[in-house]
Amino acid sequence: ANPHLQNNAAAAGPSTAVVATTGAAGTSRGLGTTTNAGASGTGGGTGLTASQVLAAALISAMVQQPNANLGPRACVICKASPYDVARKSLFCAVTCVQRAAAMSPGIIEIPASHPKFADISNQFQTKWLHTNIPFKPAKHIYYILISAASEADYITYRNKVEQEGNFVQRGMTAGNENRRFHGTTRQCTLGDPGNTQLCSNQSCGLCGIIRTSFDLKFYKGKTGWGRFGCGLYTSATSSKSESYTTNKTASPYKAMLMAKVIVGRGYKMTQDDTTRTTPPAGYHSVLGEPDQS
Repeated sequence: ANPHLQNNAAAAGPSTAVVATTGAAGTSRGLGTTTNAGASGTGGGTGLTASQVLAAALISAMVQQPNANLGPRACVICKASPYDVARKSLFCAVTCVQRAAAMSPGIIEIPASHPKFADISNQFQTKWLHTNIPFKPAKHIYYILISAASEADYITYRNKVEQEGNFVQRGMTAGNENRRFHGTTRQCTLGDPGNTQLCSNQSCGLCGIIRTSFDLKFYKGKTGWGRFGCGLYTSATSSKSESYTTNKTASPYKAMLMAKVIVGRGYKMTQDDTTRTTPPAGYHSVLGEPDQS
């Protein structure tokens, strides 16, 4: 995500996963960042740059042959060496991390037996808090491939927020980074079993976000307004974001994004403020808590 698009939200970083669940289609669109309220987004995008294609070509020349004996324990990129178990990484080494960046934008399925699948699936389930919405377990989880440049921008912003807030000294993550959910419109069937190809439909929020990250111009979404102003909306509650996911193409699955978000110092709001365009001085994000108003 573009770390300069702060406004009333924390910077949303490189998305970590697409979570495919079963269930009927709902409704959605929009953008922003809050803890208790979620929204969605859309966007267009471009394909690989010439440098990325060249990098991918150079790296592919060094690819090892897949090791079928490794099965789900294989690195998701080379499939020739086991992934780094100690770090619970999807990759075996830095080389494959670089290869993944060169392959962006795109998605790669995370094996159901991998620790990351269990970690993400557990968060998805434990944060399903709406009792009036039937729980839909995660069926398929994908890692979103992002460019090295996007990763570097995100880390730069995270370091900046950390320097301002000293969150690590208080037992928190750097920049108060958290994983948050985001629901959006899916025009295609990306994430359905066997489909990892991004579509070219400019109205597909899912593929647009994966290609170019979030876009503030869509923050009003389906509701036509932003409860807490102009920002990038995400939610700590998976069932909240589920209500913003929409399928425009028939599918037994729905798709939701999980993204790393630099919350920093969050300003809590219990009342609507649709005209807000930035957090108050000294804050990095707005934490909307409308149910406490």
